[in-house]
Order: sequence, then structure tokens, then C-alpha cells
Amino acid sequence: MTSPAQRVHDATRRLLELLEAGESTTEEAMAVRGELALATAEAGHLEDAWYQAEELVKDAQRGSGGDPDHPAIAEARAVRDEVERIAIARDREQNHT
Repeated sequence: MTSPAQRVHDATRRLLELLEAGESTTEEAMAVRGELALATAEAGHLEDAWYQAEELVKDAQRGSGGDPDHPAIAEARAVRDEVERIAIARDREQNHT
């Protein structure tokens, strides 16, 4: 299994390649941004992870064509929720609560 840092590196490279070639709202670009958000959180870079998760939600909203029930929005919110869960768990570990 690769380390979170290696996953961040790989996902960043893939996302940049996808963004250079197209739009951030493609299914593939959003999947890679989700991977990047989670790997970044697991690597302990929580502000960067939160940024990626928020951008993912925005991309999903733009790509949904205005449909608030679009599955991409639910998936993006699930990633954001997981980033938040990781952040809370890390905070508890650091504060021993």
C-alpha cells in the first residue's frame, strides 16, 4: 500500500494533467479530486484537504446542471464529510480526548 504522501503526489499530478486537458467537472477529474482530498487529509494536511473537498463540492454543483439531487453532489459531500471525520479524529488524537 502506498503512503498518504505518495497518494497526494500521484493524485496531484493526475489532477493537474486532467485540468490542463479539460474541465474540472468531468467525472474523472472529480474522482481524482476526491482521492486527493482524502489522501491529503490522511497525510495530515487538513487545510489543504478541506480546500480540495470544498472545490470538489463546487465542481459537482457546476457539473450537475442545477440538479441538487445529482449523485455527484452527494458523492462530493460524502468526501467532504470524510475529510471532516479525519480532521476530528486527528484532533482527538492530538488532544487525547
